Amino acid sequence: MAPPREHVVAVVAHPDDAELMCYGTLRRYRQQGAAATVVVVTTGVNGVSLADRDRGVSLTDREREAESAASYEGSGIDLLVLGFTDGALVPDRQLVSGIETELVRLGCTVLITHSLHAGPDHQDHLAVAQAAVNAATRVGTCTTILHGQPHAPRGDFHPTVLVDITHLLPDKVKALAEHQSQAGRWYLGEDYTRHRAADAGWTLAPARAADGHRFEAFETSLITLLAPKEAR
Repeated sequence: MAPPREHVVAVVAHPDDAELMCYGTLRRYRQQGAAATVVVVTTGVNGVSLADRDRGVSLTDREREAESAASYEGSGIDLLVLGFTDGALVPDRQLVSGIETELVRLGCTVLITHSLHAGPDHQDHLAVAQAAVNAATRVGTCTTILHGQPHAPRGDFHPTVLVDITHLLPDKVKALAEHQSQAGRWYLGEDYTRHRAADAGWTLAPARAADGHRFEAFETSLITLLAPKEAR
């Protein structure tokens, strides 16, 4: 059987980032017959609040990877963890090469990653976005780059692309709930997830939002329209 024509690869910094930015989009691509892979750059072991750390709370890489795996169970979306340490990523040769290796190996046609204009968002997110875009310039099969919405407020994110995830929004809420080690963080909660999915529509597609449609929003730094099949 021939491999899917499209291979969508989400390259993100931490174990819950893809679920926040593009869970519904990845599921939509899978429903259209594309392959989909989430590449998590770090183990996420430093994802502990200062208050919890003072109380002796700690995490393991297996714990956070297991939460991500549970988020995608039964979806047909693959998961890969590169194993970098979270909190101090820089877009250096090691990070760029690590990402490029996976984009080439997977035959990435659509790259989803963090915003390049994330304002006060997590420093790892910006480093991964810069490294992923750098890497993608040398991956000839990659014809689309989408940048997901940051969860940090007061950023400089200006979406131009919407993906309708209306029927998948309940599944996205459940996927985020699998991250029990991060329980209590406002940006993983159902209220915020539903608010953000509605807000994106009211900003760019108010008529559809008024009809109850819900979306994930993206900026783009590359869309090659009508790319020939042999180029992918």
